[in-house]
Amino acid sequence: MSTREWTISYWHYIPAPSSPIQMMRGALKCMDCGGVKPGETVLISTDTNKLRIAEALASAAYAVGATPIIIIIPPVKTHGAQLPEPVVAAFREADVFLQPSTWSQTHTKARVEAIKAGKRGSTMCEITEDALCLGAIEADYEECDRLGRKLGEVLAETKEIRITSPLGTDICGEVKGRPVQYETGLFRNPGEFAAFPDSEINISPVEGTTEGKAVIDVSIMSVGITLYDPVTLVIKEGKVVDIQGGGNARRFREILEGFEDEKAFNFAEFGIGLNPCARLAATNLEDLGRLGNCHCGIGSNFAIGGKVLAPNHHDAIFKDASVYFDGKLVLDKGVCKI
Repeated sequence: MSTREWTISYWHYIPAPSSPIQMMRGALKCMDCGGVKPGETVLISTDTNKLRIAEALASAAYAVGATPIIIIIPPVKTHGAQLPEPVVAAFREADVFLQPSTWSQTHTKARVEAIKAGKRGSTMCEITEDALCLGAIEADYEECDRLGRKLGEVLAETKEIRITSPLGTDICGEVKGRPVQYETGLFRNPGEFAAFPDSEINISPVEGTTEGKAVIDVSIMSVGITLYDPVTLVIKEGKVVDIQGGGNARRFREILEGFEDEKAFNFAEFGIGLNPCARLAATNLEDLGRLGNCHCGIGSNFAIGGKVLAPNHHDAIFKDASVYFDGKLVLDKGVCKI
């Protein structure tokens, strides 16, 4: 298989003495995107799988005059699992928080309370070492933010969003009154949140309103790459009611059923990628933020303006998306139409 088809060509899986030096490129860019200043405290919430990345971020924070604090726990069992209360308290107290973790800490009380307290930060779920070296981090995040704000300004006034794709995705849901989440990569102001090196905007539809089907032909969190084994999600009245396909579909169904909670099947999010430098099927964050990709969030939406607190939040990503706001085409396979 060529690297054109499968873009994980970097040797980040093999620890080497040069890796920390190479990771500093992205780590320092993260400090710039977060506007980290001398004297600030930077909390780095990580787990035992991502300690080398956490140390690179701590080094970058120290290099710009901030005080890094690493808090480390064993990996949890799923994306969106809640964190221990001492960790929640640490999030509230730090000036900036970063979340390089195996499992997503985005949809957690810790992150929500930190933002409410006026802190700023970024999730970095499933981040790999090479994601701090090349790919999405090479983007102009100011430009990504401009595109996101342009789309978000229209989305904020939209009643219904619809997204389609060539393989058969056709989903729509009501979003009137729901806040647009600007996870564009910049988080320099109090209360701002990003998903570095991802760049996206997203919104939670009104519960019970999403209908249609989504053909997931890029990846699913906790499942893996679906390029060659797509998964079809059938959504009715805001819930995933069927998961069709081969081995990947079976695995995803088993994961959701394993929670023994109907909220695990809640259709939680419409996500729109903004980053033209993100690689395809290389890392989770790049798949989420790749310009032309969109994603469905399944499970919790309480952290992004919804009402459902589920035991999980899984993103399912598809490519070559066409996005419509109230019937008007606004983004077509990565080309802005407004």
